[in-house]
Amino acid sequence: MTINPPPYRPIRPIQVSERWFPEGRQFGLYEHQGQVAPNVTSILSKAYPFDRAAWAAKEPGIDHDAVTAEAAQRGTAVHQAMEYWLSGESDQYSPDLGPWVEPLRTLVAKATLTLAIEIPVHHTIDGVGAYAGSCDGLMLVGNDVVIIDYKTKRHNKKVWPQYTDKQRLQLAAYSIAINALYGDQLPGPVARTSLLFAHPDEGRPPTVVSTAGDQLLHYQQRWVELLRDWYADNGSGVETEQLKWTTQLAA
Repeated sequence: MTINPPPYRPIRPIQVSERWFPEGRQFGLYEHQGQVAPNVTSILSKAYPFDRAAWAAKEPGIDHDAVTAEAAQRGTAVHQAMEYWLSGESDQYSPDLGPWVEPLRTLVAKATLTLAIEIPVHHTIDGVGAYAGSCDGLMLVGNDVVIIDYKTKRHNKKVWPQYTDKQRLQLAAYSIAINALYGDQLPGPVARTSLLFAHPDEGRPPTVVSTAGDQLLHYQQRWVELLRDWYADNGSGVETEQLKWTTQLAA
C-alpha cells in the first residue's frame, strides 16, 4: 500500500557548515556567519554519559560493538528513507528497513504539512552561549508546529517516557532555536516536540513521547541551565576554536 506524505511546503533554512570535531576536544562544532558553536548532542553527552558497563551487565550475551554499529547504520538509513519520502524525492528503501519505516510513514502521513526536513539551527542565548545542530522534521499538525525526531528500537524493546530526559532536552534546545531563527516563517511558535520510537515488531506502532505546554517550558529552562553549566567548563575551549577559525579565515 502506498502511503502519501503530507504536502511539502518548506521554510528557508539558514546556511550552516558541516559538523567537525576539533582535535583534542570532546565536542563537535558547526559554523555559521563566522561563528562556531558546539553541537547539541556533544553538550548533552557530557551531562548524560553513556554507561556502557551498565548495558554490558544488563545484556551480557550480545556483541555490544556489533549492536551499536548496526543501530547507527539502521538509524541513518531510516532517517534518509523518511527524508526522501517527505521531500518527494523517492519512496524506495531497502526492504529490511520496512518494519521501522512503514509504521513511521503511516504516523507522519497524518500531519497537515511538512515545513522542514533536517533543518539546521545555530543559535546564541545571550549571556549563556551558542549551540547548533539539526532536527529531523518540523511539521504542522492541525494548527500546531511540531518538532519530530525519529528513533529506532530493537525487537522487544520498550520505551519508558520517564527515561527520555536527554532526548526531550535535545528537542527543547531545537525548539528555542527554531522559534528564534524561523519564527517569521512559521504560523506560530513550536507547540510540541515528539519523539517517534519505531519498533520492528509486527503490528506495533511507533511509541510517541510528546512534550508540550508547561512541560516543554520546563525542558527549555533546563536546557538553558545545562548549557550555562557546559560553558562554565568548556567555554574557554570554544573561544580557542573560534580564534582558530577566525585566524584561518583571515589568512
